[in-house]
Amino acid sequence: MIGAGAFAMAAAGSAALGWMYHRDRTRMIAHRRSVFEACRGLLDDAELSQDGADYPRLAGCRNGVPVELRLLADTIQLRKLPVLWLLVTIQQPVKVAGVFDMMIRPDNSEYYSPHDRLRTVLPTPVGWPDDAVVRCDRPEAVAPLLDHLTPHVCAFTGEGRGKELFVAPRGLRLAYRVDESRRGHYLATRQPLFDNDRLDRDMVESVIARGFALAADLNREN
Repeated sequence: MIGAGAFAMAAAGSAALGWMYHRDRTRMIAHRRSVFEACRGLLDDAELSQDGADYPRLAGCRNGVPVELRLLADTIQLRKLPVLWLLVTIQQPVKVAGVFDMMIRPDNSEYYSPHDRLRTVLPTPVGWPDDAVVRCDRPEAVAPLLDHLTPHVCAFTGEGRGKELFVAPRGLRLAYRVDESRRGHYLATRQPLFDNDRLDRDMVESVIARGFALAADLNREN
């Protein structure tokens, strides 16, 4: 039989583990809340929100247009290290008569994207990355626009970090790879650990600027 002393030791061990979990979780929440620290002033009337231990969202305006910055740790991809994505959503109305999405190397695990729910796959235009897949809901409206987008797509994907360009009449969203988890830490713990999850201001500014440039070009073209 297990004596009272053993029960006491087990209880103490459980309490210690609980305290360590709470401590580490509190530290992680505080760290993640600070990831947008360098981005102060990029958006007007910016508000930071955070759900539990998730990465936060920063929402505000740029030139009167609502913009949301969101960090997402993607741990769903099979046989790949977790990736930290920056999702930039710009609610700038765009003069397009359909919805289209360009994604680099989709594997149907991109739960944060509507890519695989769009019905039609279009041929990848000349000059675009070979591993870019384009899907849309109205090919007759979207296909004529694609060649015009070549400079934007090439600029966004040129560094190998641009993942997705989603465009709809109400706005657009860009997905950009910020970092990849340390391999050793993830293999040992199955938890991601990112070295560069405090966002660089110039990088964020660049992604926002690319989104606004794309919207302006589409509105000018149409």
